[in-house]
Amino acid sequence: MLKERIGSLLLRSAWWGIALCGMLVYSCARLGSAPAGGPVDLAPPMLLKAIPQEGSTRFQAKEITLDFDEYIVLQNTDKIVTSPRISKISYRGNLKRVQILIDDTLQEDRTYSIDFKDAIGDLHEARPIKDYVYYFSTGSKLDSGRITGQVLDAFSLSPVKEASVMLYSRLPSGYPVDTAPDYVAVTDSAGIFSFRFIKEGCYHVLAGSDENRNYLVEPTEEKTAFSSSCWSTTSVKPPVYHQKRRGMKESDTAAYQAYLAAIRARKEEDLDEIRASERILYLYQDKYEKNLLKEAKWVKKGEIALTWHYKPDTLAFAFLPSYQDYELAKQLQSADTASGQTGRAHRRRAEKQEMPNLFWQDSLVFYYVPQDDPLAGKIYFDNYRVSDLRLVVSHSEFSDTVELMLGTGLAAKEDTAAFRLSARQSSIFFKDSLVLDFTFPLSAYDFQHAALTRYHTDEEGRTDTVREDVSGISVIRPRPDRLVLKSDWKAGDRYGLFLPSACFIDYLGRHADTSEVRFQCPGLDTYGQVVVTLRGLRPGNHELQMVDNGKNVIQSLPVPENGKVEFEYVKPGYVSFVLVEDLNGNRRWDAGDYVQGRQPERRWFFPKTIRAEADWRVEETWSIE
Repeated sequence: MLKERIGSLLLRSAWWGIALCGMLVYSCARLGSAPAGGPVDLAPPMLLKAIPQEGSTRFQAKEITLDFDEYIVLQNTDKIVTSPRISKISYRGNLKRVQILIDDTLQEDRTYSIDFKDAIGDLHEARPIKDYVYYFSTGSKLDSGRITGQVLDAFSLSPVKEASVMLYSRLPSGYPVDTAPDYVAVTDSAGIFSFRFIKEGCYHVLAGSDENRNYLVEPTEEKTAFSSSCWSTTSVKPPVYHQKRRGMKESDTAAYQAYLAAIRARKEEDLDEIRASERILYLYQDKYEKNLLKEAKWVKKGEIALTWHYKPDTLAFAFLPSYQDYELAKQLQSADTASGQTGRAHRRRAEKQEMPNLFWQDSLVFYYVPQDDPLAGKIYFDNYRVSDLRLVVSHSEFSDTVELMLGTGLAAKEDTAAFRLSARQSSIFFKDSLVLDFTFPLSAYDFQHAALTRYHTDEEGRTDTVREDVSGISVIRPRPDRLVLKSDWKAGDRYGLFLPSACFIDYLGRHADTSEVRFQCPGLDTYGQVVVTLRGLRPGNHELQMVDNGKNVIQSLPVPENGKVEFEYVKPGYVSFVLVEDLNGNRRWDAGDYVQGRQPERRWFFPKTIRAEADWRVEETWSIE
């Protein structure tokens, strides 16, 4: 019995020893991990000391040192903004210190600011310091002027993040603007920008999407905004900093939350001030007539795709042989006049090459076809032998030239494709038109052999078939590859349009395949009615657009003096509205023009979506702020 007890005690001791070893191994494995239960460091680093100190005057240093209370990480230094701009400046981060090296000549009697954005953060949590700006003056005092504003997209009204904003004490001459600005800033996620510590005065303001961050206005590549008049400075507000105080710990979240609350309150205060003073810049795509053509490329033989920087108004095209063909023709001509052994070798090489035709452009027939995208177009040729050319696009008093070389892959593609037509709609409103699209431009069309059949169903479900006179169809050709058919369609009826192959001929002389287009005109009881009454609208021309969920315009009507706009025959579904300022009365939204000093027309968005229902009237009131 004693032996059994001793064995049991030894066995228990062995198990306890194994468990203890396991705990030690697990504990050793966790030596490198963070201790559990302690407070999490939510606060970013805090500045302890700056040399020279912030707000220094008569600044001549070439190096600035910033010491923080914890280890830091320095990142995104390309987004640090210096104002006025310092071209030769570099940044180094080491342990708890940031060094700023200036290898540039600073302007005299000028206050500089270095906005770090989110470049300095906590090493472990990577939590950046918010809104930290270091500032100094090369003169005897700090400038105390301030300008704050907001940048919005002129079309969508959404805030524009990381847009460059430039201040000019004198209005720059010439366009595009290539004058260096006096001060620069970059917008935050809410589109807000703030110039602090600038000379008091009145400044002209320009902004740009500025992807390359060169602080220049490049209208064809980037969007632009400008102020219609100069903006006067206001008094600078003291910066809000998260500063180290006696007894404060790195994990003092209460102090950090108070700091964040102060930052939010300052931004709300700035936003209220911006709205009250209407200091808002609207970013739009400006025109620059000297640079219209964005890209030209071959689609296949006989077809070139074009894209524009902005919508062209008037265009003229010229097609010339490529420089390569000119050079080859010169070589072949020189081979004919060459003499001696070298000349014979030259001629033998030339005989293997075909003499380029430099005169094909005299008989070339082409069609320019705008696409549904206003910034796109296509050119079709009737001569598929043309492979290399120079395209000259003339607009206003300027022209763009591009060399187009048809590659081997595209040259091997099928030269032609089937000539077909398709209807854009299977259901149309009885007052609308039927649109026919063609795969190639038309050279002729004739509806004499077409047949139009109408199918009418009465209340008892009986269907009558009525042959309509096709001479009652009016035809419009808005572009070479499209026909618009308008007739006295009957609401509630179905139609069948029979189109023999003889009806359409494309520019290559081909007939389209025989086809039949079927469509219907829904009854009037399938539509609803929506009425919107606008309140608080300033006098002037305005257009109210009804849009679907994809913001596509369904209907557009001018706003009468009483502000009551009635949309009849609305298809059931969810709709919303966009109000457009129509200063020139052309019933569409227009972008701005810097040269003419014209701002983009204003837009307002209805704050909610409503549902239109069949045979139902919906009324809404919209107060414009």
